[in-house]
Amino acid sequence: MILCNSTYFRISNFNDSMKKYFVIFLISFLSCHNTKSISADPMKESHEEVQLQDSALLNLRQKNDVVIAFALIQTAWVKSVNYKIVTLNKNEWKGYNYSINNTRHTTSGLTPVNVSNDSCNALWKFIQERDAVKIKDDNGENFCSGDKKNSCNINDGASWQLLFITKKDVVTPAFYEPEFYENCCPGNKDRQLFLEVANKIKNIVPAGNEM
Repeated sequence: MILCNSTYFRISNFNDSMKKYFVIFLISFLSCHNTKSISADPMKESHEEVQLQDSALLNLRQKNDVVIAFALIQTAWVKSVNYKIVTLNKNEWKGYNYSINNTRHTTSGLTPVNVSNDSCNALWKFIQERDAVKIKDDNGENFCSGDKKNSCNINDGASWQLLFITKKDVVTPAFYEPEFYENCCPGNKDRQLFLEVANKIKNIVPAGNEM
């Protein structure tokens, strides 16, 4: 029995009409496969799912004990992601810039940069002490509450994302234009902690060539 969108075909005993049933089977299979392909909208996939498929990030995860990153995600005009990354392996920290331009289908590749061991250790200690891996993000909605709910708006903005990656876990909290909304309608403690971590990473990793 072949199932696809509640439609089924039964293939019974092989007989003279075997070819007919084989054709039905083939068409049904291709129809199911095509339906899956069309319905798989990559924009609806979580950032975590997309980034776990990125070969550069996957490579960093495999080779390091800890990967901490800040990502600026643009989706309005130029669709791009710009990363600032620090990695920890055997008590040694390394830094990278990494950019992807999905509009042009280009990437910078991982670009090594010099980072301070002391600053990276302080960042990792801050993340652990403040339990930043448990930040609750805005889930792409409800950026403001109260009286300013309808007065604080920005269009065509960018999303900010943090990545906390270990061998066992990947945590990727994200906020839409967190600096703007924190200035316009302050008070979200998770967003405030998110901004503290993001700005620490941005200060540690020197500027790169954003795409």
